[in-house]
Amino acid sequence: MSTGYRLARAVQLTAALIVVCGTLLLTACDQDVASPEPRQTVSVFELGNVVLERERKVHGRVVPADITRVAFRIPGKIAHLSVQSGQRVAAGQVLAQIEDSIQRQVLADARAQYDLSERQLARAENLHERGALTSEQLDQLQAGFRLSQANLKLAEANLSYTVIKAPFDGTIADVMKELYESVKAGESIATVYRNDRTDVLIDLPDSLPARVHEASDVSAITVQATFAGSNDVHTMSILKASTARDPRTQSFQYWLTMPSAEPPYPPGLMVTVTADLQKAGFRTDTGVIVPLTALQAGAQSDTFRVWRIEEDSVTPIQVRVRHITEAGALVQAGSLQEGDLVVTGGLSRLTAGKTVDIQRQEQGR
Repeated sequence: MSTGYRLARAVQLTAALIVVCGTLLLTACDQDVASPEPRQTVSVFELGNVVLERERKVHGRVVPADITRVAFRIPGKIAHLSVQSGQRVAAGQVLAQIEDSIQRQVLADARAQYDLSERQLARAENLHERGALTSEQLDQLQAGFRLSQANLKLAEANLSYTVIKAPFDGTIADVMKELYESVKAGESIATVYRNDRTDVLIDLPDSLPARVHEASDVSAITVQATFAGSNDVHTMSILKASTARDPRTQSFQYWLTMPSAEPPYPPGLMVTVTADLQKAGFRTDTGVIVPLTALQAGAQSDTFRVWRIEEDSVTPIQVRVRHITEAGALVQAGSLQEGDLVVTGGLSRLTAGKTVDIQRQEQGR
């Protein structure tokens, strides 16, 4: 092979190598140039007018009024059970009865002994008046009469314990036992609640119970209640309140009451309660309504932040929520103003100063 041929071949290989390297360099340069990240599009809500917190609406439910468990005071086997769940009963009506043959026999013996002691005492008093009986003998007969009298009352009481009667006019909520079932003393047979009253249970957060001292007369506070399935508005008053948070809901419980309507509202029915805070003497607050979707949890449990649009970027704003309404969260005025645009979606991807495109959200949606 000639020297000229080898030289030409080397030139060809070198040229090919230069082309390949150039291609690889161009490709690497193209990969290093990152394409610009598309701007995030966010939904925004325009805040409305500053509102005055005059009314507060909460939801509750009808609960049985003075629900009471009824039970036998002595053990036995149920011989008569005349009620079922949902049945109306009158005060003094017999609800259940256990076998009473032994109690009746004991009562008959006690009554016979009482009658005998009574006749003996009558004869003894006549003889004592005529001097035929000493005072000591009369005292013994009087003591025997009093003992028989006590035994009779005890036997009558034991017989009465074999019967359970309704403590008041009401409705049977639940029946726990069956006919011919043996029961222990104090074991619940049924529960009954009042018919003449309608009670409603509501759960309130810390904010309102903490301000109850602002009211001029707590006992005089009335609220308006609307029951599910009815357009009638009823006035209710405060019956009682818990002094500690409910461990399940972490809120304070308030019981409201009113005379029972006809037909009565059943337990479990949902109720919307409206309280006029200004009329009751509470201090009223002002603020703006913010959609719940615009709130992001803050560093502390009672603080939140929202992302406000400023020109074409977002800024985090710390806010304090007064309470939750049906329209959204009432946020203390000052940090936010009427006309502000707040982001309502994709909050976790936002950072301070981030440039975004906005999509307006219609109010009320």
